Amino acid sequence: MRKRIGEDDPAGAPEWMCTFSDMMSLLLCFFVLLFALSTVEEKKMTQAAGSLKQAFGGQPAEYVVPPIPDRKTEPLMSRPAQTVKRTSYAKDELLREEQHKIKALNLQNVIQVFGTEQGITFRLSGDVLFERGESALQAEGIAALEFVADELIQFPSNPVKIDGHTDNTNLSGDPRVNWRLGADRAYTVMKFLTEMGSPAGQVQEERVSYESFGEHMPLPGADNNTAIGRKQNRRVEITLIQTDEGDGTYFRNPHEKDPRTPLIRMDSQAP
Repeated sequence: MRKRIGEDDPAGAPEWMCTFSDMMSLLLCFFVLLFALSTVEEKKMTQAAGSLKQAFGGQPAEYVVPPIPDRKTEPLMSRPAQTVKRTSYAKDELLREEQHKIKALNLQNVIQVFGTEQGITFRLSGDVLFERGESALQAEGIAALEFVADELIQFPSNPVKIDGHTDNTNLSGDPRVNWRLGADRAYTVMKFLTEMGSPAGQVQEERVSYESFGEHMPLPGADNNTAIGRKQNRRVEITLIQTDEGDGTYFRNPHEKDPRTPLIRMDSQAP
């Protein structure tokens, strides 16, 4: 009698074929995983090497180039990415160093230092630098300005901006009085830094600009309607500008954010 197909023979592929197919699938997944991991590590190595190169003064390219063709190829890293990371680190380190120096010299009641978008700012009490309503330096403020000058000359490639601020006291009724007083005080500080400076030297004139805000930029929480608030608002702020060439902020449009052009004319009449 003729057997029907499938009555005694097992259906489908032999058992060894299934085992072999599973092994091949696992091997394929394993090698794909190895390839993916090696690609990720290569990119990370490129970025890490590029960051180290920039930290030591190198100039990375504008973008990351994966993969690395050979071992002799220099690592490349994104310029905006490394600039932000490097300048943020530089600003934090410098800020901590300046705060430590001010505290060691017992100048914390005269000078406050903090980081801003533009760089590192030294805030000096206007009452220590000047008599009320005057723009001539007092002897008490000279030591503070000498300290600031000594710090600024250590960064010769960075511009310096000086801002003059006043409170809202105005007995003359002339709305320009406080604006001019802020300008005169900022100019006085600029002349001291560039002519007297510190025992270590003077700040180069071409680095410095000054500006007056008068009473129009009070500090947050400093109410000009109170004596304490007015005292806090009478101040001079000296900012060490961080630029793409120095240790600092990456300006996408330097013509808009570069404050080196003086905003106050020297031949303006004093009140």
